[in-house]
Amino acid sequence: MAAGRPRHDGVRAGEDDPSTDPLEVALLTLLERHPDALVGAVGGDVSPWVVPIPESVPVDGHRRVDAATLLDVVTPADRVVVAKLWGQARAQGAASAPLRLAEDPDRQVNLYFLDLRYRHGVMVVVFAEEESAVIDGMVEAARIPALPPRFARAHKDAGAVLQWVDPALTQILGWSEEEMLGHKTLDFIHRDDHELAIANWMEMLDSPGPGRRVRLRHRHRDGSWVWLEVINDNRLSDPEHGDVLAEMIDISEEMSAHEALRVREQLLAQLTETVPVGLFHTDLRGNLLFSNRRFHEIIGTPFGSSLADQLQKVVEEDRPKLDEAVELATNGTDAEVEIGITADGDTVRHCLISVRPLLNESGVVAGLTGCVEDVTDTVLIRRELEARAATDPLTGCLNRAATLALLQELLDRMPSAAGRGSGTAVIFMDLDRFKPVNDRLGHAAGDELLARVAERLSASVRVGDVVGRFGGDEFVVVCPGVPTPADALKVARAIAGRAFSQPVELDGEPVPMGASCGVAWTDAHGAVASRLVEEADAAMYESKRLGGAQAVVSHRVEA
Repeated sequence: MAAGRPRHDGVRAGEDDPSTDPLEVALLTLLERHPDALVGAVGGDVSPWVVPIPESVPVDGHRRVDAATLLDVVTPADRVVVAKLWGQARAQGAASAPLRLAEDPDRQVNLYFLDLRYRHGVMVVVFAEEESAVIDGMVEAARIPALPPRFARAHKDAGAVLQWVDPALTQILGWSEEEMLGHKTLDFIHRDDHELAIANWMEMLDSPGPGRRVRLRHRHRDGSWVWLEVINDNRLSDPEHGDVLAEMIDISEEMSAHEALRVREQLLAQLTETVPVGLFHTDLRGNLLFSNRRFHEIIGTPFGSSLADQLQKVVEEDRPKLDEAVELATNGTDAEVEIGITADGDTVRHCLISVRPLLNESGVVAGLTGCVEDVTDTVLIRRELEARAATDPLTGCLNRAATLALLQELLDRMPSAAGRGSGTAVIFMDLDRFKPVNDRLGHAAGDELLARVAERLSASVRVGDVVGRFGGDEFVVVCPGVPTPADALKVARAIAGRAFSQPVELDGEPVPMGASCGVAWTDAHGAVASRLVEEADAAMYESKRLGGAQAVVSHRVEA
């Protein structure tokens, strides 16, 4: 029904004089006594949707409601209170009740609904601290005690012409009895509902007795539309009546609520399709209840009946992490995991999946919601930065810190004494006669020589060995899986032989290659990486003292 439609006698006391209008006085008193109150305005004919506060409402410095509907302002438990007050205010002019705000659920406030559509075109709402009986009395006095009727009857002839209407129907639709009698009911029905109304009427005429219920929009005298649920009872063959009895119920509020819900669902559906992340909702058995288009674009699978079907392309090594995240959420804990998905052939797409438990009114996990974000670019950038942080920029070898970290990880993973059968060796190499080359041919040539040495070392080591540059012309080779110190010495000699047997040509000039090599070995679980490197370094200096070009094993081997 249209905003501001007159109620009953069509005139509210004090409508022409704000100073004597009980609703206006109640509003002014509330605003004056509560300068910190939360104030808003809603329409009266669709649902409690929040609308801009008109300039005619004397709001001065008060906080204003910032939400789509009043239902979003209060706690979930109090939403039904808001809906009830909205209906009461539409029927009686004013309503109030205590409830709690979503922003501060521990504090109780009063919600005052004042139907001021006849003056300001909106219903004004005020959330204020619990008020005295003075304000409550003012609001009570402003109420219109009589509720408008919801049930009505009418008699029609075989052509659906109105022969009699009860007073309730004239109140519901606003037309007088004289204005309705003699007219076909189709004259009052929305044009878009004509086909449905005619089909229902023709079906009813085929047999005596009540026909099927039908919901139709009827035109109010002020131009608005009222939803009526109608049952036409065919009494044409009954000699006592000889007419059709129409029984009608005003279902406008119900249909308004349905429309508001439809609008909210449509808005939610539109929002889920515009966000740049994939969204999904499952029950506790993993059945997929909802997913947006972006979800399937990211994971590369069409819609399926279960989350497991959707995530079938997760790389095998990441499945345990994903299963753990789902289990955590099922048990009530938020979880987040980064996984790989082979969405396009062999290309791995990196995704961040967040899984959240969905709780019912009792606080029990009833399902799962989640989002999927494509973080491939972020992961690649992160890995590149990690590689740069761990790599020597000149040679491409691991830098000192990364080499020590890798060595320590190997030593920590070595078996305890009871299970020993292999050890780890460190080969420390310092190039012989590097400084003269650097001085004679320049730093550029020296840098090229170091890069060539790194290439040769990388090509000469065993599978699983790692080459690191410690700075200057010093290189370290980490060799896991070496059974004895003697084997470590053999490995060092083999690597040096392959890497330094041939000269390197720089600027057309052959430069002989050679290096002093120190070797350290251990099979001790949890040995200290820096200590092992120090032993290899000391052995390297012994090799250099002996003239270089030969490998020397440290005699301070840890047992």
